[in-house]
Amino acid sequence: MNYQHRCDGMLTLECQSPIKQTWNKHNSSELTHQVARDLHAVLGIKGQTALVFLGAAFTSEQLLQPGFPIQQNLTRYASAAFQGESQVDQVLSVGASDDNMPAGLQPIPAEQQLYHLPFCLYTDDEQLATTFEQQLMHKGMVSPPTYELLCGQTGVVISHANYMTYLDLVAMMHNHFQQLGLSHLWEIIEMSLVNNEPKTAVSTDTGNHFYLIDHLLFTPSFSWSQWHQLKPESDPESYINWLMAQRLSIGAFSSHGLDVRPFKASQWPISSQKICLGSFEQSHIRDSWWFEDLPTQDTHPAAVVYHQHPQAGVVAISHQIEPQTVRVYYPIKPLGIKAIEAHLSNQTARKMATENSDWGHSASWIA
Repeated sequence: MNYQHRCDGMLTLECQSPIKQTWNKHNSSELTHQVARDLHAVLGIKGQTALVFLGAAFTSEQLLQPGFPIQQNLTRYASAAFQGESQVDQVLSVGASDDNMPAGLQPIPAEQQLYHLPFCLYTDDEQLATTFEQQLMHKGMVSPPTYELLCGQTGVVISHANYMTYLDLVAMMHNHFQQLGLSHLWEIIEMSLVNNEPKTAVSTDTGNHFYLIDHLLFTPSFSWSQWHQLKPESDPESYINWLMAQRLSIGAFSSHGLDVRPFKASQWPISSQKICLGSFEQSHIRDSWWFEDLPTQDTHPAAVVYHQHPQAGVVAISHQIEPQTVRVYYPIKPLGIKAIEAHLSNQTARKMATENSDWGHSASWIA
């Protein structure tokens, strides 16, 4: 394709219940041509353009990822289809075969109320491209025929349906994170989306630290003993506040396609001179859990202890490995607990006794 401008947009649906996220080829083609009519009417398209529409519904997190992979893959399909002068003013619909979309265009199943069907509009008209970016959302309510078609195809009640640009979605997510009091998280996500070489460092009031270098996000994992040494005045609940914020943050970053790499904070705080890719990689925790060895506490039971909190669940797992040493395992991914249990099973010839203990009571055993 030789078009000068690529306009990335989406058809956004706010549904009252989850929908099937792929359209078969017939339904996708039917919807694509209706969308083309809407865009011509809304944008006043004149001259040569081309449109590719994806009959698949994605969440905001799936679309807003570094490099915008869905749009990049969509453009590759369009480039292969729109070859030569005979392909100008063409409309391409990409639908599913047996619920399977082409490679790189399969949505991740999600039961939400907000979905986006991506498309790309290609044009040589600079004014059209400007109008697209500046006015699509303000002018972009779907037409009644398109709305009726969407309701019929999805089989659910659609509260709102309108056209948006990617920048509109970025702004919407910015406001969403701000309302939740999570602006610091969106600052990192947005930096990874809109900057060619993103790099930033963010620290929070709860003691969480994040270092973004390109699409890699490094964050220190503190043990309770480290936390207690760094903040001697803090109580066990302050560590839970850090842990819950850490889990929430990692989940948000991962859903937006950032490569989150926790690292051991063996030397903390780190100096500004050591904030670099190489130093972080040396301490990178590559498993779903990590451990530290501590001098034994006389109060530690002769069992594998699950340190549990009512909100945080399992905070740590500990057991005595030598007469003077306690080993403390920290899960850092959802499957970390099972991985720790598998590791313990492989390390011992006999099944070890286990004990569940409340975090407020047992935190002193591993401080």
